[in-house]
Amino acid sequence: MLQALAALFGAAFTAAACYAAGVLLIARATRGVGMPLKRFEYAPLAFLTGAACLQLLIFGTLALRIGYKGVWIVLFAALIWAGLRRPLAGRGNALPRALKIAFGMIFGVFTAIYLVNAWAPETSPDGASYHLEFVARFVRAHRFVKTPDNMYASLSEGIETLYVPAFAFGRHSAAALVHFAFLVALAMAMLAYGRRIGKAWVGAAGALLVYLSPVVGRDGTTAYIDVAVAAIAFAMFYWLEVWDERRALGLLIPPGLLAGFGYAAKYTAFVLVVYALAFVAWRARRLRPMLVIAGCASLMIAPWMIKDWMQYRNPVAPLANQIFRNPYIHVYTVQDWSAWLRRYDIANLWTLPMEVTVHGAHVQGLIGPMFLLAPLALLAWRYRAGRRLLALGFLFLAVYFTNIGARFLIPCLPFFALAMALALASMNGARVLLALVVGMHAVASWPWMIPRYANPYVWRIQGFPLAGALRTMSQEAYLRKYLYGDDIVRMVEAKIPPGGRVFSTDGFATSYTSREVLVGYESAFNSLIADMLYMGYTGDYQPTKAAVFRFAGRSVRRIRVLQTAQGKYGQMWDVDELRFYDHGAEVERKAGWKLRAWPDPWEVQLAFDNSEATRWRTWETASPGDYLDVDFGDPTPVDQVVIETSNQSTWPMHLQVETNIQGQWQKITDQFEIQPHVFRGSIRRQATYEMHRRGVDYVLVMDSMWGADDFRDDPASWGLEAIGRSRSATLYKVTPDGVTP
Repeated sequence: MLQALAALFGAAFTAAACYAAGVLLIARATRGVGMPLKRFEYAPLAFLTGAACLQLLIFGTLALRIGYKGVWIVLFAALIWAGLRRPLAGRGNALPRALKIAFGMIFGVFTAIYLVNAWAPETSPDGASYHLEFVARFVRAHRFVKTPDNMYASLSEGIETLYVPAFAFGRHSAAALVHFAFLVALAMAMLAYGRRIGKAWVGAAGALLVYLSPVVGRDGTTAYIDVAVAAIAFAMFYWLEVWDERRALGLLIPPGLLAGFGYAAKYTAFVLVVYALAFVAWRARRLRPMLVIAGCASLMIAPWMIKDWMQYRNPVAPLANQIFRNPYIHVYTVQDWSAWLRRYDIANLWTLPMEVTVHGAHVQGLIGPMFLLAPLALLAWRYRAGRRLLALGFLFLAVYFTNIGARFLIPCLPFFALAMALALASMNGARVLLALVVGMHAVASWPWMIPRYANPYVWRIQGFPLAGALRTMSQEAYLRKYLYGDDIVRMVEAKIPPGGRVFSTDGFATSYTSREVLVGYESAFNSLIADMLYMGYTGDYQPTKAAVFRFAGRSVRRIRVLQTAQGKYGQMWDVDELRFYDHGAEVERKAGWKLRAWPDPWEVQLAFDNSEATRWRTWETASPGDYLDVDFGDPTPVDQVVIETSNQSTWPMHLQVETNIQGQWQKITDQFEIQPHVFRGSIRRQATYEMHRRGVDYVLVMDSMWGADDFRDDPASWGLEAIGRSRSATLYKVTPDGVTP
């Protein structure tokens, strides 16, 4: 029970600090112009606006390395005390009785289900892994922690930053409850918007269409961030509408901060800055209001870009690595990851509307069948409010196609739902139509109804875990029953000593372990480890070929191999070893050689390390101008160049050997022959040796991994020893014999 109370306290304390910060900011923004808000809209807007401010405060605290519980208590208590001293807004008109009863009943029932699910121990796939993995690291270290081996760590983490103090007091459930507070605030803000434009039934219907949506309910009760992004977006939209009525310059501070907070929460929410600047430019037609928006947004965005520049040499990491070259993330990794996110396993994207509304099997959730009526929202274009709602909705829809999972539609939903309700409200029998649509949506979104028409395994709320929420079922027992990979977490914690690093072929609930887990695709370093292991049992990866260049002997100081062909997407140039010969004898490698490469200069040593388990790769589609360049330091006789490579380089490459004479590259030859190459040692043992040399002594192999049988059937050939077994994975340790190549 203490765990349950701690979770509630952590979330409530953080939410109260958000609200108090918002109260103080609103007081500053409205100074001299009077309070433009009514009480029914004041509370959600104060919370959401204050969340932006509190995030910035927490960022500074972590940057200063003072993120301790005592600091949170002092800062938040001071904020709450200062906020309580401010007067509230006026009440405004009451809701119609029938609407209040109908909305309250539906909202109350679903809120009870949502609250219990958010309060229960966190078991969501991404919430239990990377969203809270970094939060847990920040809490343990009381500061930001550079994590170069996980590209997710370089994403902006504005919402996760808010989870930090909540997590410090109440662990995982507290973070999920903070996210749930964003869900409630979003619904209340949408309801308030309807009342503001004189259409309370429209606001109520729009709010319930979003609030009851299956993917919204599941996302908003976990430590994800998508519902928070939607709430931030709607709050920014709301504040711009408030400003448009008064045109006071101070009223642009909240939407400006919220626009930047959107980027800080999720990169795709940069469209908020675009909308805010365009809206203010259109309505004000003056530069100063635009500068206020830009300045406030920059205040929220700049810290994250600076952090990424300092830690990853890329202000928008993990994106744009072709522009901001760095050793942490391979270009191809992000390209391949992004390509999959744009398609998932859907063969025909024309089926996407049915997938995201009804089926949900391939897109990890569903928004509900009633959103098949979304085209009705276009009828709201004839109203000023409808045009503005649709404009921002379509901006979010444009970036949705960068990731077609159902939950990435959540930021669009508030705008399209209100536009749908606005369109229905213009028809005869409007209230009956709105009530009918909402009623059908409530039935279709009822957690126990969803399996009757959707995929039974779709990501959704699946029960009412009151025992887990109250901790009458212990957290350990709950996680054993409901957390996928809980047995892996316990095995990793038990078998790997503190400070140990484990390479994993796939992710799991890493936020529940303090050990460093390196997942194969999440960084350049991890991809290198994965490549070495795959080479141990995949023939096409192994150095079985040699490209041999022969030419008249000459003395050269600097020589390079240049690739001049354009490969197809995903075709890379790989070089296991680059060797030079003179009259049949290999030129002895020396420490003084200067090695250069493009497009991956950081791993060039892999082509000169005499290890058959490592290889230099372009790690992006091979293009003209890729090269390996060696400066011997002194003139050295060479008459043959040999590239040891794999069958993955079978595409029509154009290679040529060049030498540098007085600063100009001159071609020696572009003629070579392919010969078979017999590698000498055990690639498997060399792979584990290279892992050990890089400080990785444990391998977690999931049963679902292609090649898992090779590890399980003969771990000794790898120099590995099985030290743990879960239901779906085996943990191996590099043995003393295994570190001998």
